[in-house]
Amino acid sequence: MLYDVIVSGLGPGGATAAYELASKGLNVLAFDKEKFPRYKPCGGCLSLKVERALPFDFKGVVEDTIYGVVFTFKSKKHLPIISGKPVGYNVTRDRFDNLLKEKATGAGAIIREGEKVTGIEECEGYVTVKTSRGEYKAKVVIGADGANSIIGREVLGFNPKMCAVAVEAELPLGEEKIEPLRGRLIMDFGCIPHGYAWIFPKNNNISVGIAGHTDKVKGRIKRYFQNFVKREKALAGLDIRDVHGWSIPYFYDEKKKVAKGRVLAVGDAAHLVDPFLGEGIYYAIRSGQLAAKVVSERIHSARIDISAYNDVIEKEFYPALNAAYKMGNLVYNYPRLWYTILRGAPHMMERYYNVIRGEESYENFYAELVAKIKAKPWKLAVRWLKGVLATRG
Repeated sequence: MLYDVIVSGLGPGGATAAYELASKGLNVLAFDKEKFPRYKPCGGCLSLKVERALPFDFKGVVEDTIYGVVFTFKSKKHLPIISGKPVGYNVTRDRFDNLLKEKATGAGAIIREGEKVTGIEECEGYVTVKTSRGEYKAKVVIGADGANSIIGREVLGFNPKMCAVAVEAELPLGEEKIEPLRGRLIMDFGCIPHGYAWIFPKNNNISVGIAGHTDKVKGRIKRYFQNFVKREKALAGLDIRDVHGWSIPYFYDEKKKVAKGRVLAVGDAAHLVDPFLGEGIYYAIRSGQLAAKVVSERIHSARIDISAYNDVIEKEFYPALNAAYKMGNLVYNYPRLWYTILRGAPHMMERYYNVIRGEESYENFYAELVAKIKAKPWKLAVRWLKGVLATRG
């Protein structure tokens, strides 16, 4: 049988693409190596842009509404910057991803759980997909197989080493301890090279994690995590043993193509992840929608050409991801300076919240941040130096 589209991977990007394509009447087959619901290591904070993008309600799986962030520098100097309106929503990925998968099933996509895609081969007029159980054919294949994507690596040539490494633990917490944490994230800078640590509250548990650039961390991610846990007062007395690791394939090259021949990639498989905060769920969902639009418009052509997907992704995502890349370099190379700016001008973070909400562009925010540093370099340098002396003292 020749399917219209085969989707490899049923995370947010793959499930969204399968849902959109099946909703348009296409014959869709989708695989995932795991059986749902399945645990997925991730902080699990959805930006408000996700709410705007999805055509259905997901609030039933939201576990906490976030209004801001408590920033710390090496677990000291708590700086709460709380907004009057929501910034994001915390979810656990097992429930959220399962919801998206069920939506794809309801739209008519054929779902094969527990079946791993092991390879693909482009043939004349179709693509052969090889799995742990057999071979299948489709007119187009969408790679949504995550950070270690076979499609991203073997077909599109993405470098799997261009990633951050992260570890996370989900910890049960009683109501008395979790209540003071609700409505806000804790984010610590300076605790790991080129990265940050976090505490995200959920229903009856918290997500505790840390992430840093692979080349900077140099295999010491668990050590940085343990040091953060020891220093952070909110984690005092907690027994943290069950720790999970994963890779974050951040955006790194605007010249990379995300479609080739009859194959394209979405989400993590296409390295569509914010290089500053590592947020990838929105980009996965939105790229899944864009992929579905391009494919559905061309699937019935005599000569299927999906190369327009490259242009669509470049236009919609790359300006913001480029700005995020520059911002990540600034913040992670000078984390104390970043903290000093926030302490002296907390309104800047409200502007960044607007970026997360989709109300302001990443490019404008980054330009304003750089302008502020250039306008008052001496003042910022003095504050930074005082912070260094105070810490060493």
